Amino acid sequence: MNALRDEKRATLDSIEAEYKGQLAGLRRDAETEEQKLAEQWAYKHLRIAKLLEQMGCQSRLAEPNGGC
Repeated sequence: MNALRDEKRATLDSIEAEYKGQLAGLRRDAETEEQKLAEQWAYKHLRIAKLLEQMGCQSRLAEPNGGC
């Protein structure tokens, strides 16, 4: 009986370790994707800001009526 319990415990420990490894991998992937999206957003924001600047518009935050 003890051998069966030990085998069961070892199997559960193995499954738990695999689960934790997969979860850590998913978290890393999610963080990488979040960083990538943040960089894309920042780049697009910069491009829009430059375009508005070229058009002579001000930031919406600078003027209550929204700039252009």
